[in-house]
Amino acid sequence: MTQQTITWRQAAAHAAAVMERADVEPNPSMVEAKVSIAAGWTQLAATLSEIEQT
Repeated sequence: MTQQTITWRQAAAHAAAVMERADVEPNPSMVEAKVSIAAGWTQLAATLSEIEQT
């Protein structure tokens, strides 16, 4: 298994991309799931940002 590194900017970009897909999703259940996934990416971005500042 290889190690991968992700920055807070990459995590934020993933969150934005997921939200864009949620905006065009016709299925309300999938919209809810995608918003939840985007929230996870956003939380990861915030945490990584804090770590990078220390």
